Amino acid sequence: MPRAERRLALRALGWLALMRIALRVVPFAWIRGWIDRTARPPAPLHDGWPLAVRRAVQRAARTFPGSRCLARALAAEKLLREGGHETTLTIGVAKGDPGSPPLDAHAWVESRGFVVAGDGELERYATLVRFESGA
Repeated sequence: MPRAERRLALRALGWLALMRIALRVVPFAWIRGWIDRTARPPAPLHDGWPLAVRRAVQRAARTFPGSRCLARALAAEKLLREGGHETTLTIGVAKGDPGSPPLDAHAWVESRGFVVAGDGELERYATLVRFESGA
C-alpha cells in the first residue's frame, strides 16, 4: 500500500475509534457541533479524495469489527471535511417492510452524490434527518 494510503487508513482508524467512543460518552449534538467547528474551509477539489476516504474507512472498519454505520459515517465525514469537501450525513429508518425489526435505522455520508460510507440498499430507508455541510 502506498505511503499516502497507509497514512489515510491510519487517520481513518483513529477517527473511527474516536467516534465509537464519542457516541457512547457525549451527546450526538456535541459531536455534530465539533465536526462543524473543526471543518476546514473549502479547498480546491481533489476528485479522488472521496474514493480514498471510502477505502480508508472500509479498511478501518475491518480492523474494528462491530463498528456501526453511524461511527463509520462520522469518521468519513470528518476526513472529507478535513479535505474541504461538501458532505451530507443522512440518518434514515426502514420504511415499514413486513417482517422488519421494530426499528431498523441506518446512517450514511455522501460527497457530491457519491456514497462514501454506509452504502447498501439506501432506498429502503426514509430520511429521518440530514446534515449538509455546504463546505
